Amino acid sequence: MTQYPDYMVPTGDFIAEWMEGEGIKAAELARRLDVSRKHVSELLRGKAPLSHGMALGLESVTGVPARIWNLHEVGYREAIARRKVDEDLANQYDQAKEFPLKYLRDNGFITAGARDRVGTVRDLLKFLGVSSFDAFHATWREGAVAYRRSALGRHDSPSLAAWLRAAELGVIDQDLPPYDRNRLEEVLEDLRALTVEEPAAGFRRAQDLLRECGVILVLIPAVPGLGVHGATRWFGGHPLIQLSGLWKSDDQLWFTLFHEIGHVLLHDMTGLYLSDDEDEMEQEANEFASHLLVPPEWEDRLPRGRNISAIRKLADEIGVAPSVVLGQAQRRTGDYAWGNALKRKVTLERREDSQPS
Repeated sequence: MTQYPDYMVPTGDFIAEWMEGEGIKAAELARRLDVSRKHVSELLRGKAPLSHGMALGLESVTGVPARIWNLHEVGYREAIARRKVDEDLANQYDQAKEFPLKYLRDNGFITAGARDRVGTVRDLLKFLGVSSFDAFHATWREGAVAYRRSALGRHDSPSLAAWLRAAELGVIDQDLPPYDRNRLEEVLEDLRALTVEEPAAGFRRAQDLLRECGVILVLIPAVPGLGVHGATRWFGGHPLIQLSGLWKSDDQLWFTLFHEIGHVLLHDMTGLYLSDDEDEMEQEANEFASHLLVPPEWEDRLPRGRNISAIRKLADEIGVAPSVVLGQAQRRTGDYAWGNALKRKVTLERREDSQPS
């Protein structure tokens, strides 16, 4: 981050330095510049701004080029403005504390230390792409992006906004082909087959396949306490699927991915779909994911009891990871206390990697 001096030197100090060297008093300088003594006094104290015309006058009187005087004045006025901005930023720190600052620091989205209040607010506003928190609320409440309004209406909106924004920053400059619904439907079976691979490799391949369809897939670590596994919305003309890896298991990761793909194929993409919502569309997306991972004609083979061998056998027959079949069996019975050794852990890396491992 660029460091700026925490002191301000008025242009008048440089004028006074020249006057001292030349042995000239304020009254004499006023006569030479053809201005009032009051104006020279205010100029020396930094109260009166240095105009371009006055800089040219000083060039004639002092021999110092006008551009030098102008540079002194620009630096001084900028320092005044910067100090005023820093005061405003410090006054906004209480609002900044509503956001998950530790999460944003831990993941490299803001760099200012916890004790640097001004730097923290400055970094957070830059991350959010606004100049103030009033501007943030106005942008998310009244802006052209429809899904942001629904995000702002939640009790945990600062955390949700931070998580959504983290994904947006990572894909703003991506060059993708146009969204192709037919192609997306064609690659569903290929995506399903990736569940048997090691999670990191499978996820990277899923990103590549979806990219070919004009669909963005990103993995942004979960914000503590937010409780959202995934989100889908339309961003820059493309479906943007965002996963959090909240439970850090491969079966949950794949189920959430297909759940979000369900939103892309089944629902209007002008809004925001969050996996922690409980409504008809979320149920439809759940059903889409369940039927894709374990087709309806195989559902009667899901074990009703704790039968690991049946899980492995069914997974092998339908070509998915055993953890995926286990997850479906657990959801059906509500018994989550068995077979979890089949699930593979997903560990999230920093956001620039955007990959699990």
